[in-house]
Amino acid sequence: MVSSKLVAATLLSAGGSAYAQDVYATFTVNCQPLTVQAAGPIVSPSADLSDHVHSAIAGTNFFAGTTPANALTSAATTCDTELDRSIYWVPQLYLHRGRQQAQDGRVQGIRQAVYYQNRACNYEPGRTSCPSYKINFAGPFSEGLQMVAGHLIKRAFDPSDIEQRAVNHLCFLRGGGSVQTNSVPLEQCIDIRSQMCYPDSRYGVYNGGVCPKSHPIAVITIFYEFFLNTSKYKDRNFVFARGDETGYGFHGDFGKPPAIHTDLQRLGDAHRTCTGREGIDAPSCSLNVGVNGTPDTATPRSPVAQLPGGKIPLGETPVRVKRSRVMAEEY
Repeated sequence: MVSSKLVAATLLSAGGSAYAQDVYATFTVNCQPLTVQAAGPIVSPSADLSDHVHSAIAGTNFFAGTTPANALTSAATTCDTELDRSIYWVPQLYLHRGRQQAQDGRVQGIRQAVYYQNRACNYEPGRTSCPSYKINFAGPFSEGLQMVAGHLIKRAFDPSDIEQRAVNHLCFLRGGGSVQTNSVPLEQCIDIRSQMCYPDSRYGVYNGGVCPKSHPIAVITIFYEFFLNTSKYKDRNFVFARGDETGYGFHGDFGKPPAIHTDLQRLGDAHRTCTGREGIDAPSCSLNVGVNGTPDTATPRSPVAQLPGGKIPLGETPVRVKRSRVMAEEY
Protein backbone atom coordinates (compact mmCIF):
# COMPACT_ATOMS: atom_id res chain seq x y z
CA MET A 1 0.00 0.00 0.00
CA VAL A 2 1.22 3.46 -0.80
CA SER A 3 -0.64 6.34 0.77
CA SER A 4 -0.07 9.94 -0.17
CA LYS A 5 -2.23 11.78 2.30
CA LEU A 6 -1.15 15.34 2.71
CA VAL A 7 0.54 16.39 5.99
CA ALA A 8 3.17 18.99 6.29
CA ALA A 9 6.36 19.26 4.67
CA THR A 10 9.58 20.69 5.59
CA LEU A 11 12.63 21.48 7.42
CA LEU A 12 13.02 24.52 9.62
CA SER A 13 15.85 26.80 8.68
CA ALA A 14 17.38 30.19 9.29
CA GLY A 15 19.72 32.47 7.40
CA GLY A 16 20.71 32.64 3.76
CA SER A 17 23.26 30.57 1.91
CA ALA A 18 25.29 30.57 -1.27
CA TYR A 19 25.21 27.51 -3.50
CA ALA A 20 27.97 24.98 -2.90
CA GLN A 21 30.53 24.54 -5.67
CA ASP A 22 30.22 20.73 -5.73
CA VAL A 23 26.76 19.27 -6.32
CA TYR A 24 25.91 15.60 -5.93
CA ALA A 25 22.67 13.64 -6.04
CA THR A 26 22.18 12.98 -2.30
CA PHE A 27 22.45 14.55 1.11
CA THR A 28 22.19 12.47 4.27
CA VAL A 29 20.73 12.97 7.75
CA ASN A 30 21.96 10.51 10.40
CA CYS A 31 19.74 9.65 13.36
CA GLN A 32 19.62 7.67 16.59
CA PRO A 33 16.62 5.69 17.94
CA LEU A 34 13.96 7.76 19.68
CA THR A 35 11.27 5.50 21.08
CA VAL A 36 9.30 2.27 20.60
CA GLN A 37 5.53 2.72 20.88
CA ALA A 38 2.22 1.19 19.81
CA ALA A 39 1.47 4.41 17.95
CA GLY A 40 0.57 5.03 14.31
CA PRO A 41 -0.33 8.71 13.87
CA ILE A 42 -0.89 8.49 10.09
CA VAL A 43 -2.74 5.18 9.66
CA SER A 44 -4.53 5.31 13.05
CA PRO A 45 -4.62 9.04 13.86
CA SER A 46 -7.50 8.86 16.34
CA ALA A 47 -6.54 5.60 18.07
CA ASP A 48 -4.87 5.54 21.48
CA LEU A 49 -2.95 2.48 20.32
CA SER A 50 -1.89 1.31 16.88
CA ASP A 51 -2.55 -2.35 16.04
CA HIS A 52 1.23 -2.91 15.97
CA VAL A 53 4.37 -1.42 17.50
CA HIS A 54 6.63 1.06 15.71
CA SER A 55 10.21 2.19 16.20
CA ALA A 56 10.50 5.96 15.71
CA ILE A 57 13.36 8.37 15.08
CA ALA A 58 13.94 12.11 14.78
CA GLY A 59 11.45 14.70 16.16
CA THR A 60 10.90 13.96 19.86
CA ASN A 61 7.19 14.78 20.02
CA PHE A 62 6.04 11.35 18.79
CA PHE A 63 2.91 9.77 20.26
CA ALA A 64 -0.36 8.21 19.10
CA GLY A 65 -2.02 11.57 18.47
CA THR A 66 0.95 13.33 16.86
CA THR A 67 -0.12 15.97 14.33
CA PRO A 68 2.00 18.20 12.10
CA ALA A 69 1.66 20.97 14.65
CA ASN A 70 2.83 18.61 17.43
CA ALA A 71 5.87 17.64 15.38
CA LEU A 72 6.74 21.30 14.96
CA THR A 73 6.89 21.69 18.76
CA SER A 74 9.36 18.81 19.25
CA ALA A 75 11.90 19.95 21.84
CA ALA A 76 14.72 18.24 19.95
CA THR A 77 15.57 15.70 17.29
CA THR A 78 17.60 12.49 17.38
CA CYS A 79 19.08 13.38 13.99
CA ASP A 80 22.31 15.21 13.35
CA THR A 81 20.76 18.35 11.95
CA GLU A 82 18.86 20.36 14.52
CA LEU A 83 16.41 21.80 12.01
CA ASP A 84 14.98 18.43 11.00
CA ARG A 85 11.92 17.86 13.21
CA SER A 86 10.56 15.29 10.77
CA ILE A 87 9.41 12.01 12.32
CA TYR A 88 10.01 8.61 10.70
CA TRP A 89 8.71 5.28 11.98
CA VAL A 90 8.79 1.61 10.94
CA PRO A 91 7.49 -1.67 12.45
CA GLN A 92 9.57 -2.94 15.38
CA LEU A 93 11.53 -6.18 14.91
CA TYR A 94 11.20 -9.00 17.46
CA LEU A 95 12.75 -12.42 17.98
CA HIS A 96 10.61 -15.45 18.74
CA ARG A 97 11.32 -19.10 19.56
CA GLY A 98 8.42 -20.63 17.69
CA ARG A 99 4.75 -20.05 17.06
CA GLN A 100 3.66 -21.78 20.25
CA GLN A 101 6.24 -20.10 22.45
CA ALA A 102 6.70 -16.67 23.95
CA GLN A 103 8.26 -13.81 22.07
CA ASP A 104 11.70 -13.00 23.42
CA GLY A 105 11.61 -9.24 23.14
CA ARG A 106 12.65 -6.41 20.88
CA VAL A 107 15.69 -6.42 18.66
CA GLN A 108 17.64 -3.28 19.48
CA GLY A 109 17.87 -0.51 16.91
CA ILE A 110 21.36 0.95 16.54
CA ARG A 111 21.20 3.92 14.20
CA GLN A 112 19.39 5.16 11.15
CA ALA A 113 20.21 7.13 8.03
CA VAL A 114 17.81 9.15 5.89
CA TYR A 115 18.92 10.00 2.34
CA TYR A 116 17.30 12.86 0.44
CA GLN A 117 17.91 12.06 -3.23
CA ASN A 118 17.62 14.13 -6.37
CA ARG A 119 16.70 11.35 -8.79
CA ALA A 120 13.56 12.36 -10.71
CA CYS A 121 12.44 15.18 -12.98
CA ASN A 122 9.16 16.74 -14.03
CA TYR A 123 7.14 15.41 -16.93
CA GLU A 124 7.59 17.24 -20.20
CA PRO A 125 6.17 16.09 -23.55
CA GLY A 126 8.77 14.05 -25.38
CA ARG A 127 11.19 13.85 -22.43
CA THR A 128 12.69 10.38 -22.08
CA SER A 129 15.50 11.04 -19.60
CA CYS A 130 16.33 13.58 -16.93
CA PRO A 131 18.93 16.33 -17.30
CA SER A 132 22.04 16.07 -15.16
CA TYR A 133 21.32 16.18 -11.44
CA LYS A 134 23.82 19.06 -11.31
CA ILE A 135 21.35 21.31 -13.12
CA ASN A 136 18.00 19.57 -12.54
CA PHE A 137 16.51 19.63 -9.04
CA ALA A 138 13.43 17.75 -7.87
CA GLY A 139 11.04 19.95 -5.95
CA PRO A 140 10.53 20.16 -2.19
CA PHE A 141 7.54 18.50 -0.57
CA SER A 142 4.18 20.20 -0.83
CA GLU A 143 2.65 21.86 2.20
CA GLY A 144 0.75 19.14 4.01
CA LEU A 145 2.58 16.06 2.69
CA GLN A 146 2.83 12.82 4.66
CA MET A 147 3.51 9.39 3.25
CA VAL A 148 3.16 5.72 4.09
CA ALA A 149 5.17 3.48 1.78
CA GLY A 150 5.27 -0.31 1.66
CA HIS A 151 2.71 -3.12 1.85
CA LEU A 152 2.15 -3.85 5.53
CA ILE A 153 -0.05 -6.89 4.83
CA LYS A 154 2.18 -8.50 2.18
CA ARG A 155 3.52 -11.97 3.03
CA ALA A 156 4.66 -13.02 -0.46
CA PHE A 157 7.00 -11.34 -2.92
CA ASP A 158 6.10 -10.33 -6.46
CA PRO A 159 9.28 -9.34 -8.35
CA SER A 160 7.22 -7.51 -10.96
CA ASP A 161 5.85 -5.10 -8.32
CA ILE A 162 8.14 -2.07 -8.23
CA GLU A 163 6.72 -1.00 -4.86
CA GLN A 164 7.79 -4.30 -3.33
CA ARG A 165 11.22 -4.07 -4.92
CA ALA A 166 11.64 -0.72 -3.14
CA VAL A 167 11.86 -2.61 0.20
CA ASN A 168 14.74 -4.91 1.15
CA HIS A 169 16.98 -6.07 3.98
CA LEU A 170 20.77 -6.24 4.12
CA CYS A 171 22.57 -8.80 6.30
CA PHE A 172 26.09 -7.93 7.48
CA LEU A 173 27.62 -11.40 7.71
CA ARG A 174 29.63 -12.55 10.71
CA GLY A 175 32.47 -13.63 8.44
CA GLY A 176 32.51 -10.37 6.49
CA GLY A 177 30.61 -9.18 3.46
CA SER A 178 26.87 -8.79 3.13
CA VAL A 179 23.79 -10.33 1.53
CA GLN A 180 20.75 -8.33 0.37
CA THR A 181 17.31 -9.94 0.18
CA ASN A 182 13.71 -8.81 -0.08
CA SER A 183 12.81 -11.21 2.73
CA VAL A 184 14.11 -11.14 6.30
CA PRO A 185 17.72 -12.39 6.16
CA LEU A 186 18.21 -15.97 7.28
CA GLU A 187 21.99 -15.96 7.58
CA GLN A 188 23.93 -15.24 10.76
CA CYS A 189 23.99 -11.44 10.73
CA ILE A 190 25.97 -9.09 12.93
CA ASP A 191 23.45 -6.42 11.99
CA ILE A 192 20.43 -6.28 9.73
CA ARG A 193 19.73 -3.09 7.79
CA SER A 194 16.09 -2.83 6.75
CA GLN A 195 15.64 -0.17 4.09
CA MET A 196 13.12 1.32 1.73
CA CYS A 197 12.65 3.96 -0.94
CA TYR A 198 9.64 6.29 -1.12
CA PRO A 199 7.86 7.35 -4.33
CA ASP A 200 9.44 10.28 -6.14
CA SER A 201 6.53 11.60 -8.18
CA ARG A 202 3.81 13.42 -6.34
CA TYR A 203 0.87 11.24 -5.26
CA GLY A 204 2.62 7.93 -5.08
CA VAL A 205 4.51 6.86 -8.18
CA TYR A 206 7.87 5.07 -8.11
CA ASN A 207 9.91 6.17 -11.07
CA GLY A 208 13.46 7.35 -10.53
CA GLY A 209 13.45 9.19 -13.88
CA VAL A 210 10.95 11.24 -15.84
CA CYS A 211 7.62 11.47 -14.03
CA PRO A 212 4.57 10.20 -15.94
CA LYS A 213 2.03 12.62 -17.38
CA SER A 214 -0.52 11.53 -14.75
CA HIS A 215 1.88 12.53 -11.92
CA PRO A 216 4.00 15.23 -13.54
CA ILE A 217 5.78 16.88 -10.60
CA ALA A 218 9.00 15.35 -9.25
CA VAL A 219 9.75 15.61 -5.55
CA ILE A 220 12.83 14.82 -3.50
CA THR A 221 13.14 11.06 -2.99
CA ILE A 222 13.49 9.69 0.54
CA PHE A 223 15.47 6.51 1.10
CA TYR A 224 16.07 5.34 4.63
CA GLU A 225 17.94 2.64 6.49
CA PHE A 226 17.17 1.20 9.92
CA PHE A 227 20.11 -0.71 11.45
CA LEU A 228 19.25 -3.52 13.91
CA ASN A 229 21.69 -5.26 16.23
CA THR A 230 21.23 -9.01 15.69
CA SER A 231 24.75 -10.11 16.68
CA LYS A 232 23.74 -11.97 19.83
CA TYR A 233 21.06 -14.13 18.20
CA LYS A 234 21.97 -17.57 16.88
CA ASP A 235 18.30 -18.29 16.27
CA ARG A 236 17.23 -16.18 13.29
CA ASN A 237 13.47 -16.45 13.85
CA PHE A 238 12.73 -12.76 13.44
CA VAL A 239 9.26 -11.26 13.14
CA PHE A 240 8.11 -7.69 12.57
CA ALA A 241 5.53 -6.28 14.94
CA ARG A 242 2.50 -6.91 12.73
CA GLY A 243 3.25 -10.64 12.77
CA ASP A 244 5.32 -10.51 9.59
CA GLU A 245 7.92 -13.29 9.47
CA THR A 246 8.76 -12.64 5.83
CA GLY A 247 9.92 -9.01 5.84
CA TYR A 248 7.82 -8.35 2.75
CA GLY A 249 5.42 -6.32 4.89
CA PHE A 250 8.10 -3.86 6.04
CA HIS A 251 6.75 -0.33 5.65
CA GLY A 252 7.59 3.19 6.64
CA ASP A 253 5.69 6.27 7.76
CA PHE A 254 6.99 9.77 7.29
CA GLY A 255 5.64 13.12 8.47
CA LYS A 256 7.01 16.64 8.55
CA PRO A 257 5.94 19.67 10.55
CA PRO A 258 4.32 22.59 8.73
CA ALA A 259 6.51 25.45 7.65
CA ILE A 260 6.32 28.69 5.73
CA HIS A 261 7.27 28.99 2.06
CA THR A 262 10.85 30.09 2.79
CA ASP A 263 11.47 26.83 4.67
CA LEU A 264 10.21 24.83 1.69
CA GLN A 265 12.67 26.77 -0.42
CA ARG A 266 15.51 25.92 1.96
CA LEU A 267 14.72 22.23 1.56
CA GLY A 268 14.57 22.70 -2.19
CA ASP A 269 17.98 24.39 -2.04
CA ALA A 270 19.55 21.50 -0.12
CA HIS A 271 20.55 19.57 -3.23
CA ARG A 272 22.39 22.64 -4.44
CA THR A 273 24.01 23.50 -1.11
CA CYS A 274 24.33 20.36 1.05
CA THR A 275 25.57 17.63 -1.28
CA GLY A 276 29.22 18.61 -1.55
CA ARG A 277 32.08 16.88 0.22
CA GLU A 278 31.11 18.34 3.62
CA GLY A 279 27.44 17.37 3.28
CA ILE A 280 25.09 19.01 5.77
CA ASP A 281 28.10 20.29 7.73
CA ALA A 282 29.04 22.70 4.96
CA PRO A 283 28.75 26.34 6.13
CA SER A 284 26.74 27.14 2.98
CA CYS A 285 24.27 24.26 3.49
CA SER A 286 20.74 25.64 3.67
CA LEU A 287 19.92 23.07 6.38
CA ASN A 288 22.83 23.99 8.64
CA VAL A 289 21.49 25.99 11.58
CA GLY A 290 23.93 24.98 14.31
CA VAL A 291 24.39 22.22 16.84
CA ASN A 292 23.29 18.61 16.50
CA GLY A 293 20.04 17.32 17.96
CA THR A 294 19.82 15.62 21.33
CA PRO A 295 18.34 12.08 21.51
CA ASP A 296 15.38 11.47 23.78
CA THR A 297 15.55 8.51 26.14
CA ALA A 298 14.32 5.39 24.39
CA THR A 299 11.99 3.02 26.19
CA PRO A 300 13.79 0.05 27.82
CA ARG A 301 14.06 -3.34 26.15
CA SER A 302 12.38 -6.26 27.88
CA PRO A 303 10.91 -9.68 27.00
CA VAL A 304 7.22 -9.83 26.25
CA ALA A 305 4.82 -12.77 26.49
CA GLN A 306 3.52 -12.19 22.96
CA LEU A 307 3.64 -9.65 20.21
CA PRO A 308 1.85 -6.48 21.38
CA GLY A 309 -1.72 -6.45 20.18
CA GLY A 310 -1.80 -10.25 20.13
CA LYS A 311 -0.40 -10.42 16.61
CA ILE A 312 0.30 -13.99 15.46
CA PRO A 313 3.52 -14.54 13.49
CA LEU A 314 2.61 -15.57 9.94
CA GLY A 315 4.34 -16.11 6.63
CA GLU A 316 7.18 -18.20 5.31
CA THR A 317 10.57 -17.16 4.06
CA PRO A 318 11.84 -18.75 0.83
CA VAL A 319 11.94 -22.55 1.13
CA ARG A 320 15.36 -22.80 -0.50
CA VAL A 321 17.00 -21.07 2.46
CA LYS A 322 14.56 -21.89 5.22
CA ARG A 323 16.80 -24.68 6.51
CA SER A 324 19.27 -22.02 7.70
CA ARG A 325 16.81 -20.41 10.08
CA VAL A 326 17.53 -22.58 13.12
CA MET A 327 20.54 -24.88 13.34
CA ALA A 328 20.35 -27.26 16.31
CA GLU A 329 24.12 -27.63 16.55
CA GLU A 330 24.41 -23.94 17.40
CA TYR A 331 22.76 -24.40 20.81
